[in-house]
Amino acid sequence: MNYLILILMGLIFLGQKVRTNWIAGIKSSLLKIMQPGADRRLFSGFTQSPIGWVRNAASWVRSFNWTGTAAGIMGLGGVGGGTLITSRHVLFANHVPYRTLPQPFDIFFVNADSRTFTYKVTSIQQVGTTDIAIGTLDRAVDSSINIYSVLPYNWTDYVKVKKEAYNTMGVKGVKLTLSLPVLYGNQTKMIATGDVVEIDFGKAIVRSPEFEPARAWASQLAVGDSGNPIFVMVGDELVLLGAWHTGSNGMDVGTFPWLIDYRPEIEAIIGMKLRVADLSGLDRIA
Repeated sequence: MNYLILILMGLIFLGQKVRTNWIAGIKSSLLKIMQPGADRRLFSGFTQSPIGWVRNAASWVRSFNWTGTAAGIMGLGGVGGGTLITSRHVLFANHVPYRTLPQPFDIFFVNADSRTFTYKVTSIQQVGTTDIAIGTLDRAVDSSINIYSVLPYNWTDYVKVKKEAYNTMGVKGVKLTLSLPVLYGNQTKMIATGDVVEIDFGKAIVRSPEFEPARAWASQLAVGDSGNPIFVMVGDELVLLGAWHTGSNGMDVGTFPWLIDYRPEIEAIIGMKLRVADLSGLDRIA
């Protein structure tokens, strides 16, 4: 009986040990994979006929699942981007000229085995007055293509956040100041690092990372990067935060609509609940 009690106590102890600090865990993961001279590209090759991409086996972020991020859009190439939030819905940036393309237009996803899948975007709907747009596909994507989760509403329980309430000309809200390490893509399908440092009026600001050597892995945004995704890591899972809106206006990196602030509106459009990441294995921050 005493042995059984010791075993149970050991299991409880081990269960507590596996709980991790979210931010410290992200930084630790990044430090392990940020090797000097590492290849930032998600793809190492492309064929024109038939259209197809080759996954980059040397990519520094190959341990994460990038299959739910669009490899290209017919008529736009890498410009614009697109990220799966359900098997038939894609997150876009509303200001990107998707609607100027011949409708419906083709979007491409590439699985882990470098097999390229082509789908048609049959409609695009803006989320309120935001720069978030949701595209609908002609059919569900292949099961080998990843669907991304979003953060739960209580995500601030797991990261140190300063909250500042305001009332500006009758507009009430809460400004969040934090330091959340993220990974983001651009039109060339290269992956860089940044920190979400502020969320205000439903807009998130990303700047270069505060910690070294991640700062050297940041990248300036360029015209055409809009719509490409921003992710936060939860263990080995990429969790979708949003899609680029802008990198101009003097921003160190850029800004984007904070996706989960608009979950109810998005879920009304897609007719289902978004997948939500499980943060239960992380330590809460007092």
